[in-house]
Amino acid sequence: MQASYRLVLIISSLVMLALAIFFFGLLMGKDPAGLTEIITVGEEMNLYKLVGFTIFFILFLLLIMTGLSGKKSPRTVIHETEMGEVRIACTAVESLALRAIDKIRGVKEAAVVVEAESDGLRFEVEIVSNPDLNLPQLISEIRSKLADYIHETVGIPVIGSTVTVTKITTETRARVE
Repeated sequence: MQASYRLVLIISSLVMLALAIFFFGLLMGKDPAGLTEIITVGEEMNLYKLVGFTIFFILFLLLIMTGLSGKKSPRTVIHETEMGEVRIACTAVESLALRAIDKIRGVKEAAVVVEAESDGLRFEVEIVSNPDLNLPQLISEIRSKLADYIHETVGIPVIGSTVTVTKITTETRARVE
């Protein structure tokens, strides 16, 4: 969203807030501008004052939220090469990491979070594993294959990875009768 468009939204939301405060003041019996005779005929018009306050306050809230919120750019990993700068979204790197981890025998499910640092990538991996596996060996295999696959595919070194086994599932075996 352009800055000028945001500025117009914020200014118009402040106008809506001023009108809402004016109508709220009318509801409370205060008339700072002396406009009660023009807007309402008598005291039985409190419902119209309440409706006016509600409409302008809701418009204020909508406009201020629109003006202050912005489209967030996705987190990216920036990698410098001889030809220039390469930008890769963190979600794409996470998808590649999941692809590498899914190929490892013994891993049922995985979740990956990537953090970009100045000298490389750092991964936090959570896995659900099959039972009866050597977990230290499985974790070291995940770390090495993840580092190799990411370095080959993206070209950025992996400086560290933390692997957490969150659950061990039991395999369901088909019963033969």
